[in-house]
Amino acid sequence: MSGLRSDNVNEVLKIILLLAIGIALLGILLWYISSWYPLYMAKKEVQMALKDFANAYNRYAATADEPVTITYMTQTKNWVILDKETKQHWSFELLGNPAHTVEAQSLPSMPGGRDRFVYIDIATGLLWGWGIPATQDSIESGLIPRDKY
Repeated sequence: MSGLRSDNVNEVLKIILLLAIGIALLGILLWYISSWYPLYMAKKEVQMALKDFANAYNRYAATADEPVTITYMTQTKNWVILDKETKQHWSFELLGNPAHTVEAQSLPSMPGGRDRFVYIDIATGLLWGWGIPATQDSIESGLIPRDKY
């Protein structure tokens, strides 16, 4: 009889050990996701905002009744509507006169830290900068300025 009890105890211990390993692995996975996901979302939110700025500039700038600025696009005309998180994490600027590039600079509240830069070429829609891999062809062809990457 004692042999059967010993086998049952061993089986229970194996199950408890497997559960403990599973819970530990789940904890590691959740920690990894919680540290990676905010950065992923920050990259996506700025890319979407830059595309919105480039599209709005291409669509409306020629008919604007005053010089087009970020404030003009977001507040005066509401061509681009930024969500609360994007406003908290990024500042935007048009580069050139007439504008050829939109620059986004991260603020201290951004999960990846401050002073991260992401750009979009208004004419081509090409994105480059933090979190966006550049191809050697795009740098060598001049699509991405060497001093901005």
